Amino acid sequence: MTQAKRDKIAPISIFFLLFISRIVVSLTNVQSVTTGLMQTDILISVLASMGLTLIFSLPAIYCYKKHKSPFDVKWVGFFYSLYFIYLAGVNISRFSYFASTTINPNSQGWIYSVVVAVCAFYGAYLGIEALSRFSAFIFALLFGSILVALFCNLKNYQEINLYPVITNNTDDILRNIVFMTSSSSEMVIFLCLSKKVNGKAVKPFVWSVIVTFFMIFLLLLFVVAIMGDAASLQAFPLYTMFQLAKIGIFERIDVLYISFWIFGVFIKAVLLVYCAGIAFKPMKKSVKNAVSAMIALVVAVCLTEFVQVNSISPVVYAIPFSLFCIVIPVLTLIFKKRNFGDELVEKF
Repeated sequence: MTQAKRDKIAPISIFFLLFISRIVVSLTNVQSVTTGLMQTDILISVLASMGLTLIFSLPAIYCYKKHKSPFDVKWVGFFYSLYFIYLAGVNISRFSYFASTTINPNSQGWIYSVVVAVCAFYGAYLGIEALSRFSAFIFALLFGSILVALFCNLKNYQEINLYPVITNNTDDILRNIVFMTSSSSEMVIFLCLSKKVNGKAVKPFVWSVIVTFFMIFLLLLFVVAIMGDAASLQAFPLYTMFQLAKIGIFERIDVLYISFWIFGVFIKAVLLVYCAGIAFKPMKKSVKNAVSAMIALVVAVCLTEFVQVNSISPVVYAIPFSLFCIVIPVLTLIFKKRNFGDELVEKF
């Protein structure tokens, strides 16, 4: 039987954290960052992205199995810390953009960025145990809300809207695959948090990828089947799908979307700030978390105020993804010596 250890999380917790982390990316800004029409071939991009994500996760998985971590090299850990901060800024900016254009169009995006950044610092300071406990509740809320929205939209489901299957050209489909795959930061999060798992971490990680992409597939399937050609006109088609869902006299099911999106982006921001602190070692925990949250805030404000979301090329995500999630783990497997200290800790 696995015993509880301080500053450790259960394998199921890593599943919750990675599921929330990945699905939050797809809940907003789908239409503004994908290319072509929102049609059935977007589902092909989802399935292809799932397969590529699993394949590209192999270097991180083998690093975990071989006890070879790129974070053991200080200067490499420093650059990983910057990557985590950059990802935190990107995700905070997405929420700020969504909140300032949809939830409250009269508000300023930077205000939401400040709030999320402060919460990210506080959550990272509390540590991974507190975050894992909270993630179980958010997973239940998120999973339940998605099922409710899908069930309530069954009456709006029109199979005819799924045809023709292929409407976009090959370049658009490939660009969507590149974006969806490079948005998967979960493999590098797994690489960072694998030592924090009190048990086997590979199976929860793999299942988090499969289950998450399956849920994304279902959501986009319903979006296309419900709205048809009109889906391409919606800035946030998944949010629109929640707005169309009704339960009897209750017509504001979209409040579920807003609530779990707020909690989900909080967990992802905390997770990334916390990982940035792990990757960069030569500072106190509170100082690292504060600096990471502050830099992430600057990145988020710059992206929200000075950059149009729909003008960002998928290459901006693909290049750092390739470097930190594939190239460096592969080089670590080839050149780094095995960390026997981890093996002794695991045995005793």
